[in-house]
Amino acid sequence: MKKERSNKVIYARFAIIILVCAALGGVAGFCAAMAGRNLLDSADSLNMALASLGQLWFVPGYVLLVVSTVYYLRGKALLPQTEADDDAFQESDRRLCLSLIISGAAMVWLFIALGINGQTEWANSKAMWLGDHILRIGGLMEGVLFIVNLVVQLIWVVALQALTVKATKVIHPEKKGNVFDTKFQKDWFRSCDEAEQQQIGQCSYFSFRVMTTLFPIVMLVLFILANNGMASSGWVLLVGGLWMVQLMSYQCMAYILDHGKKKHKA
Repeated sequence: MKKERSNKVIYARFAIIILVCAALGGVAGFCAAMAGRNLLDSADSLNMALASLGQLWFVPGYVLLVVSTVYYLRGKALLPQTEADDDAFQESDRRLCLSLIISGAAMVWLFIALGINGQTEWANSKAMWLGDHILRIGGLMEGVLFIVNLVVQLIWVVALQALTVKATKVIHPEKKGNVFDTKFQKDWFRSCDEAEQQQIGQCSYFSFRVMTTLFPIVMLVLFILANNGMASSGWVLLVGGLWMVQLMSYQCMAYILDHGKKKHKA
């Protein structure tokens, strides 16, 4: 059995971490203050460079969807062999799983592309004056492309995930749930056996640990930027709000499950 760390070691390490973080934060804040206007100009240049890519932000989404579709088709091709061949069963399940993972990433990237494209003033330099009106020919083309990319990728993602789940049910007939139902995740979780539910819990806990490490780092960066006028209070509120939702949802559910069981036993 692994020996438990002493309290002295824990407290000493905690104090060192706090001092190091404070020192790094102080140095970062000092550098940001010294950079002053140059840093603001660099941030504006970066935003303009990102926005200038326009519709190109949708390209990675198409790449992800193509890869996800390939995995789906390769997994589906093995379905007829899964009943008789355990290796085919495992490989088909693996490919369909990867298809869902990559299509999920494509959905997130779609929202990233939408957000960045939403910041651009379509064809601002291509405006043509016609009397008292502005004819934005380039802006119209950009708008059409924006809508086309949005519709195509959204339909592709939803359809692909629905087909992948349908194929997964072939090798896991006990699984329940409809992708288009708002209760899909709950129905799917309930149809999992105890081992699978425990695995989902382990994955959720891992994700929780990752985010509870990431949120403080992002908040520290925003604190430094906000104090130097390079980030609005809205960003601090948004990230802090998401952090609070994640933390409180986890802890409140743990409280309900723990005390609910005790109340039921009583």
